[in-house]
Amino acid sequence: MSYDYRVIVGGLMLLIGLGLFTRTILGRLRVLQAAKPETRWDLVGARVKKLLTVGVGQSKMFKEPASGLLHAFTFWGFCILGIRTTQLFVQAFAPGFEVCAAFQEPYDFLKDITEFVVLVAILGFVWRRLVVKPARIAYSGEALLILSFIGGLMVTDFLYDGAHFASLNQLDRLAMAPIGGMVGKAFAGSGLSPTALHCIAETNYLIHLAIVLTFLNLLPLSKHFHVITSLPNVFLSKLEPKGALSFVPDIEKALEEEKPLGLSKVEDLSWKQVLDLFTCTECGRCEVNCPAWNTDKPLNPKMIILDLRDHVYAEQKAGRIGAPVAVSGEGELPALIGQVNVDAIWSCTTCRSCSEQCPVMIEHVDKILDIRRHLVMTRNEYSKEIGLTLKNIENKSNPWGMASGKRGDWAKGLDIPTLEDKPDAEYLYYVGCAGSFDDRAKEITLATIKILRHAGVSFAILGKKEKCTGDSARRIGNEYLFQEMAKSNIEQWQEGGVKKIITTCPHCFNTIANEYPQLGGNFEVVHHSVLFPRLIAEGKIQLKDGEAQRIIFHDSCYMGRHNDVYDEPRAALRAIPGAEIVEIERSQKLGMCCGAGGSRMFMEEKIGTRINDLRVEQLMEQKPQVIASSCPFCMTMLSDGVGAKDLRDSVKTKDIAELIADRLVEKPAAPQAVQADA
Repeated sequence: MSYDYRVIVGGLMLLIGLGLFTRTILGRLRVLQAAKPETRWDLVGARVKKLLTVGVGQSKMFKEPASGLLHAFTFWGFCILGIRTTQLFVQAFAPGFEVCAAFQEPYDFLKDITEFVVLVAILGFVWRRLVVKPARIAYSGEALLILSFIGGLMVTDFLYDGAHFASLNQLDRLAMAPIGGMVGKAFAGSGLSPTALHCIAETNYLIHLAIVLTFLNLLPLSKHFHVITSLPNVFLSKLEPKGALSFVPDIEKALEEEKPLGLSKVEDLSWKQVLDLFTCTECGRCEVNCPAWNTDKPLNPKMIILDLRDHVYAEQKAGRIGAPVAVSGEGELPALIGQVNVDAIWSCTTCRSCSEQCPVMIEHVDKILDIRRHLVMTRNEYSKEIGLTLKNIENKSNPWGMASGKRGDWAKGLDIPTLEDKPDAEYLYYVGCAGSFDDRAKEITLATIKILRHAGVSFAILGKKEKCTGDSARRIGNEYLFQEMAKSNIEQWQEGGVKKIITTCPHCFNTIANEYPQLGGNFEVVHHSVLFPRLIAEGKIQLKDGEAQRIIFHDSCYMGRHNDVYDEPRAALRAIPGAEIVEIERSQKLGMCCGAGGSRMFMEEKIGTRINDLRVEQLMEQKPQVIASSCPFCMTMLSDGVGAKDLRDSVKTKDIAELIADRLVEKPAAPQAVQADA
């Protein structure tokens, strides 16, 4: 049979398939083009590294080993089979074409094995969806259709090879193409004529091409758009510190001109935020790891993304965005903010578990915080308790509304030098609002002072001149108040010659280290959970024996997922003689928030169960004697959770500073002039 029909049929299939695909993709590209600009083309080397590890290497998928392997093998298989697909399309016009003729036989072997592995993976996915039914995965006919398409590609390729080999009597191909060769032997033994075998081969060839083109056109119309967008989304993902929220330039001018701030309409989305929406795989990893969703709050990170995506699609379909000629409508574009539950927006603890678990690097928190910014700075829509917190921060420079002049009262009688007294101090110890005003957090402050003196660290405090970093204001959504406070602190510290800063609050650490540089405040910041193990290793902290303690460490979100600090606090605890450190599944990157982040510390938890109660239940799985933390907010939440469960007699809540301070070897305090390495 002549191959001329391939030119006609294959050409028509390509023309129609690629034409429809191009039309759809151009529409999606116009939506991206209409969005706000954002710079994501810098630091190419770092982006390539992330692309290779997260995108190609599928590193985030292996947090769930079984499904991770299935997905990784399917993805890698598609990469390998791309050569085969290219060959088949080109062979419609150039019979015998081979992409890499010199390596065709090794490639044929690899291709056959890969197709078999992918076919097994597809069967595994079908089993998971229809039999195992993980809670995070909703039943989807579309998903099963896509799986059948992928399986169909593997089967038709085997049938095409087998019938083709048999029709040409090339039964020696078993070594080069083991699966196709076995199918070919089966066909050869069937008694079919070469003509019939040729027809079977060509039929499967055309079906294979039809599946590829149908599959290609379904991708941008379904959740499987991520097959196209995931690698670009990973390459273009955030490279700034994870804990830094986006900076709003010229905010004073925007407020003066009464320009809307934050995210309220489709127009407010950046093109990268739109790409995030396109890329959601609907896998549910963000959902099952969200502390708010796990305690019956209305926040579902997956649905936030999907609701925003569906609204963008609806606006595109209506011709209001992304159309070659925009359709004029009456009044303002429908509000994007109206597509999400406002209670869900205020339920977010900004713990970043959603983004940490997302295999395609979607940034959930930035969109939620942008909506908060719009609610707070443009609409003035927030609860009374949020309003009171903002008022306290603005007027008293602390969220509790304590008199700012009493900020240094905790240090009275302790002979602790201020920066004015000791301008040459190596470190400024920034105590923070909690460490200055909260009675429980003051104990952590005093323990830290005791350790710093024991180690001979040169430090000073600001005392009553210290001000809030503005972290809580920024997480609530008042970007203007944050920037004003940050500028004031930066100016004060720079004038005082501050170069290095110690903090005991992860929220203060994150804000000063990762967000103050946005306003020109570049300081070397170290959290006490990182400084203490360093001083122990240098022999500057000496610990004595004591009773054995079974300790579990709760990772602060703002030191852990925001700043990747996991090992240092555990190293400090292991250095304590008699300490037995235990772990649970929900620890480190999988650790659950205490419920205080995102300024939830200052909002009453009125919906669902309390996050801190669930977190204490998790931590008690190992029956510890001590729940250790390195955050004053976590300390409050965990202590309340332990008390609510009547566990105060069996388990203690301690900061690592307190645990270390209790074991210090008694010795004369080292002179203040001794310097600690940064």
